[in-house]
Amino acid sequence: MRAHSPLSKLLKPALVLLACASLGVAAQAQTAAAAYPSKPVHITVANTPGSSPDVLARYLGQRLSEQWKQPVVVDNRAGAAGILAADGLAKAQPDGYSLLVGADGPITILPNIQAGLPYDARRDLVPVVSLGQIDFVLVANPKTGFRTVADFVHAAKARPGHINYASAGNGSPQQLSMELLKQKAGIYVTHIPYRGGPLGMQDVIAGQVDVMFIAVGPALPHIRSGRLVALGTSGEKRHALLPEVPTVAESYKGYRSGTWFGLFAPARTPQPVLDAIASEAGRIVQAPAARAELAAQGIEATGYPQRQFQTQVSAEYERYAQIVKAVGIKAE
Repeated sequence: MRAHSPLSKLLKPALVLLACASLGVAAQAQTAAAAYPSKPVHITVANTPGSSPDVLARYLGQRLSEQWKQPVVVDNRAGAAGILAADGLAKAQPDGYSLLVGADGPITILPNIQAGLPYDARRDLVPVVSLGQIDFVLVANPKTGFRTVADFVHAAKARPGHINYASAGNGSPQQLSMELLKQKAGIYVTHIPYRGGPLGMQDVIAGQVDVMFIAVGPALPHIRSGRLVALGTSGEKRHALLPEVPTVAESYKGYRSGTWFGLFAPARTPQPVLDAIASEAGRIVQAPAARAELAAQGIEATGYPQRQFQTQVSAEYERYAQIVKAVGIKAE
């Protein structure tokens, strides 16, 4: 018979306690998921009211509230290209009651540009479910005389630095869209960052700024009214809402830009709670009625499940690392 050492006698009770503790934590997580949500849920949007992420967040919030029988409060926390909103989520309680409708800017672009962010996007934030993606449209004030991408590029080459463009902030996908075009066309235009896309668009309409890349949805009424001129769209194919407008890629092969949105939670949020959120949010945005309503706003609904969304975010992080290096974009 094998003799048991004093150490093994001490370890056995400890291992039993550890196993019991693990089971207890798992049971608590399951219980929390079963009761979720038992109080109001807060969704922060890292963009200004009227922006595409804001439209999507409010659409989702209303329907989640109806389904959960709990208030879902949508708050806008724009500024610093999404850093404030992302940092706020990173420091929130990991219980599923604080969520973020985040886009590529503060999640996959800025971490490749700006050192010393107050959060680590890959460590502190958990992708829960993808919600949608959009193309941009390059718009100009009519007084510029630009009617095509070629007009804009020709003027930029003739007067380097004299033409300016707006964006939703330093490190925003709108800025990156223009930086990609600058690289492909060999032009230099001056960047004017704003606290959100709609604010920049208003100054383009007012003639304070010449051009900008903006989401198709918010720009569409102003294009139709003649207050803005659509020069080109940013996707691989022409946009369904602007079929008469060429893509930038028709002039510069391989050009592609846009942005995506998804729901994020703080790290260490219990997985059963994440599963409950992802299941309901994914079901809502994948419904035919949602797809049609969001498409009318220029948003392509996605609803990819958590694992697929995590893979997408990871791939986008690496893709933007290469783009940022190629175009030489730096923090301003």
